[in-house]
Amino acid sequence: MLESYPFRVFIIPSAVFLSVVFGGSYGTGREVMEFISRHGPFGGLIAIAAVIITYSVLLFATFELGRKFQQFEYRGFFQQLLGRFWFLYEIVILIGMIIALAVCTTASGAIAETRFGFPAWMGSVALLLIVFVLTYQGRALVEKTMILAVLALGAVLVVLLFQLAGDPAQRISAAFASEPIVWEAWQGGAQYALVNGGFIPLLLYCARGVRSRSQAGLAAVCAASVAVLPGLVFHYAFMSAYPAITEEALPAYYLMNSLGDNLFLNIYVVVLFVLIAQTGVGMLQGFLERIDAWHVERFERPLNHIGHGLVAVGMVVGSMALSSMGIIALIIAGYGILAASFIFVFAVPLLTRGVWLIFRPE
Repeated sequence: MLESYPFRVFIIPSAVFLSVVFGGSYGTGREVMEFISRHGPFGGLIAIAAVIITYSVLLFATFELGRKFQQFEYRGFFQQLLGRFWFLYEIVILIGMIIALAVCTTASGAIAETRFGFPAWMGSVALLLIVFVLTYQGRALVEKTMILAVLALGAVLVVLLFQLAGDPAQRISAAFASEPIVWEAWQGGAQYALVNGGFIPLLLYCARGVRSRSQAGLAAVCAASVAVLPGLVFHYAFMSAYPAITEEALPAYYLMNSLGDNLFLNIYVVVLFVLIAQTGVGMLQGFLERIDAWHVERFERPLNHIGHGLVAVGMVVGSMALSSMGIIALIIAGYGILAASFIFVFAVPLLTRGVWLIFRPE
């Protein structure tokens, strides 16, 4: 079933990309607030449009370049794109992974403490165990669990939209009617997409089923659109409490709690926790693909399951040291550094030399 056309081109790339993007970009809602919703109702929509366009371009170029050279792990990909300077991306992506994993561990600890009254470290330990189990089992299980997690998220977002009927919908309409249009909001959307897009080469394993240029384009547009849907729903929902909600550390949790449905909040928290874990798993799977390629070159076999699990655990434990900075400081400081780095070592080379490699005559 996973080898069928819809799964290869639409479902697997979209599920993997959204799963990885969600935990680090949507999980708490803070990221949507910083780069999209703080620009106001219409400004947020402009930022979202910039995100879709940026994602689509980066995904297409990456998928097509990976397909053309049959490189589905980031080291081989950047050896084609950057030549002997391929290691620059590895430096940036390792820093980016640690920051993103730190955001995930911070968010999981905050959820455990805020919602259930558990010590924050218990949420981080639970995240650690999920990451170990899934990376130990390998790529096939990772992709299957991501599809299930995205389906669960879709159900939660549909229920959220229904709960916004009535008074919340009236407040949203009032916000759209009264707030000015912030045209420069596209800059926040572009920065947001460039940071998250910088992780795309880490997810090249999800494009193994892409077999033509047209399929690369379809997979890119579909993955970009699906990845933006939660942000669009959250932005719309946040306008029901705008502008007060801009000051909340966990605006998504604040929103769910304000709706007053305790069961729905509990379900959302469980789905959120799983997707935060999937963010870590999805990134680490890409890192393990790179390690496996090196291990095959060196020892003629990939790293074993125990090795996969231990590498993943080591990365998560290393990221926990950063989590003490707090989630808002991590996002603001980390995103600015990562945006500049990804533009320099990924976006600019991809959209210049990468495009030339894609379209040059054979």
